[in-house]
Amino acid sequence: MKSFSVEFLGGSGFFVTHNDCGFLFDASLNGNDERIFPDPESLSSLNHLYLFISHHHGDHYDPSILDRCPMGRTTIFMGFDIIDHSEGIRLRPLDQFSSRYIEVRAFGSTDDGISFFVKHEGLTLFHAGDLNLWHWRDTSTVAEIEEAEKLFTACVEPIPKDEIDLCFFPVDPRQGTMYDAGAGYFIMSKRPKVMIPMHFHGRTDAALRFALTGETPYTKVIAMEHPQDTVQITL
Repeated sequence: MKSFSVEFLGGSGFFVTHNDCGFLFDASLNGNDERIFPDPESLSSLNHLYLFISHHHGDHYDPSILDRCPMGRTTIFMGFDIIDHSEGIRLRPLDQFSSRYIEVRAFGSTDDGISFFVKHEGLTLFHAGDLNLWHWRDTSTVAEIEEAEKLFTACVEPIPKDEIDLCFFPVDPRQGTMYDAGAGYFIMSKRPKVMIPMHFHGRTDAALRFALTGETPYTKVIAMEHPQDTVQITL
């Protein structure tokens, strides 16, 4: 049995705690929706913190988060496109990092940077960053949509199937019709046990709608509506 907690930070930011370790993904106070950072006491109480920064976009990367990480007890993983921070482990798509405590694999993105596949003490997490099927069905040409689909499926294909316990994936309502096609495809092709929608720009209705329509016998979808919302998950 696996038990862990997830705190929503707004945007694409999440704070996962598992045993005595924390996993902080794409925490940023920059964006057009409400954002927070984890409580400093929560970070300082950890045995170790793993910080993940998928790419350089301001709504995913806020350098001020680095000042909140416990000194000597933080390992930073970042996309190869981040050049203004000298510390940390930079990863390109298909790079891997392994230690006795954690395994991190980088996969591609259909925007900048990378996505993260993380294993820690029996728990497997996936954070998509800006990996998504970035189509615009209402305005794009057929050729543009086909190219977006081709790029997306190529990025998703090498990601392991039936291994992900929890994934965070964009459902961006600005895309209009079929805004959730990328998340739906990821669920059908990779069958994560739990998916939490992200990157919905404060449109909680989009996350709630996908929680109703995107769930399958293999995957539970949990909509986290507001920053500081926390859920305890047991698998």
